[in-house]
Amino acid sequence: MWMMQQYEMGRTEIFDSNYPERLLSISKPPFELYYRGNIDIINQNRNIAVIGSRHVSGQGMEAAFRIGYELGRREINVVNGLALGCDTHALRGALVAGGTCVAVMPCGLEQIVPHSNTALADQLLSNGGCLLSEYPVHTPIRRYQYVERDRLQSGISDGVIVVEAECDSGTMHTVRYAIRQGKRLACIDSQLMRYSSGNRWIEKQKGAYVIRDAVDLNDFIADIQNDTVYRQVTFDAFAMKG
Repeated sequence: MWMMQQYEMGRTEIFDSNYPERLLSISKPPFELYYRGNIDIINQNRNIAVIGSRHVSGQGMEAAFRIGYELGRREINVVNGLALGCDTHALRGALVAGGTCVAVMPCGLEQIVPHSNTALADQLLSNGGCLLSEYPVHTPIRRYQYVERDRLQSGISDGVIVVEAECDSGTMHTVRYAIRQGKRLACIDSQLMRYSSGNRWIEKQKGAYVIRDAVDLNDFIADIQNDTVYRQVTFDAFAMKG
């Protein structure tokens, strides 16, 4: 039986308190979102998208799992699209660490794409995570919806880590959205990955982090944590002036 059905579907609009606040700063945020699970974790925790190609090497699988695990144990939400490959291994790592995850779907939440990850979606929900979509139930899946979904993956996140991807991978849609949205961007060192032309492209982007080891990952996380605190202090100070 599909356990996900026990999680009632919710709906939030752009003016609601549980609407993902980070989306308010992107271009044309969706007016409404649908969710299963605990949508509140998106605003309560920091969020880092851990993404990559479906076509992944053994090194990529291991790196995705380790990054997911590290974020999970730090109570940072792992965000991605529940795709096969890097996405799947990052989510598994986070869940093993007891962490929470957010999966953004390109379809209505009456189904899981890919269907083979239905059990993973169930585990994600039972561990306090959330499934999110801008599409109502029974919306036919179109190719462009995957690209639209990608803007939300980066939109709800404080930063994006690419594990392994070629330049023609769909992963790069999320990367370009992250750059437009002013998100912190990182990738695993291209020399450590097999399918890495996308990683090499990211390495050339201004301000991008290149992760070679645990120290580099710690630095990326620390900068995101400091950014979050700074934004909160700035907002509080502005509110006090009012």
